[in-house]
Amino acid sequence: MFKCLILLVVLAVVSAEIHRIKIHKTQPKKSHHVARHIAKKVAIHVLKHELRHWVGETFNYDDGYDYSNDYPNQDTDYTNEELGNSMNMYYYGEISIGTPPQYFNVVFDTGSANLWIPSVQCLSTDVACQQHNQYNSSASSTFVAVNENFTIEYGTGSVKGYLATDTVTINGLAITGQTFGEAISQPGSSFTDVEFDGILGMGFQQIAIDYVVPPFYNLYEQGLIDQPVFGFYLARNGTSDEGGQLTLGGTDYNLIDGDLTYVPVTKQGYWQFAVNQITWNGTVVSGPVQAIADTGTSLIVVPADAYTKINELIGAIYIQGEWYVPCSTVDSLPVITFNFGGTNFDLPPSVYIQTYNEGEYDSCVSTFSYIGTEFWILGDVFLGQFYTEFDFGQNRVGFGNLA
Repeated sequence: MFKCLILLVVLAVVSAEIHRIKIHKTQPKKSHHVARHIAKKVAIHVLKHELRHWVGETFNYDDGYDYSNDYPNQDTDYTNEELGNSMNMYYYGEISIGTPPQYFNVVFDTGSANLWIPSVQCLSTDVACQQHNQYNSSASSTFVAVNENFTIEYGTGSVKGYLATDTVTINGLAITGQTFGEAISQPGSSFTDVEFDGILGMGFQQIAIDYVVPPFYNLYEQGLIDQPVFGFYLARNGTSDEGGQLTLGGTDYNLIDGDLTYVPVTKQGYWQFAVNQITWNGTVVSGPVQAIADTGTSLIVVPADAYTKINELIGAIYIQGEWYVPCSTVDSLPVITFNFGGTNFDLPPSVYIQTYNEGEYDSCVSTFSYIGTEFWILGDVFLGQFYTEFDFGQNRVGFGNLA
């Protein structure tokens, strides 16, 4: 009996093995103006074709479930992949596709649901494609043709190409028969001069182009992870090698201080949830309002009725498309508080105002942006302050203070 107990303990330890997905970051080498341009063109790609289904809609959700219970428990097996961070503008990690593996950096994007990467068949005039790694189907023994085109609409144009099926591997977890997009044409300059090759969507299948099954669904359905849960830690000032971590299949409690606050998803598609109130120094900025947690958006996107209000409250002045704040006032500004799930989540001014060095002087710029939505998009500026868990199994999003 004792030998059996020891065996069970050993098996439990093996089952709880942690796999980490590394997030990468590029150190800022560009001026404020160039950095902000890159930030916006990457952030605003959230204006995908499916966005039109969300603007102007309000959702209520109550399934009667008690979300106060922790789920999953600390013994759950999970996989962690470390991520990279590019100028605090976007976070990306490495995957491979095909046999033998072909390697790509992708943004793990909770604001979309498709995987696409550049194709070796892309146009010679496609600058973005020529700058990045390209998938060669003829070099993979596990490639299967789908014989179907795909198009993903972005705010600046369309990504077009073919659907393909192959083995997609994330940190050693090999998904067989994963359908993805081979992009032969990318829009304008939206994906030029960026560190990632493509996008790996982690939203719900309801917003996937052609209703393709997202990679995370297959990770769970093929038994590669134990729980339909993933979480992000986004290091805000990390290096290209220490940009944060993506956890697959469970919760990494080593990254969390205290308990997670869970809120139910109000409609499956994006990771959308209800925010009770957003306040700044006692002034109500917005609420009740809907918000989405989007790792594919760099900034904080604000509805029209709150956009000018919040920027004026923080003392920003609108100059040539940007809201500038006097750098001398930043340290004395109050926090902005987001209340949801019965918990306050504070962002200090050093977070919601970004400082760029211009050689002999600094520029301080508001991260509150507007792109035409009627809900808030909590991008990396917000998510980088917390551990964020996305739970397909219980249809909820969890937020916790970082350890």
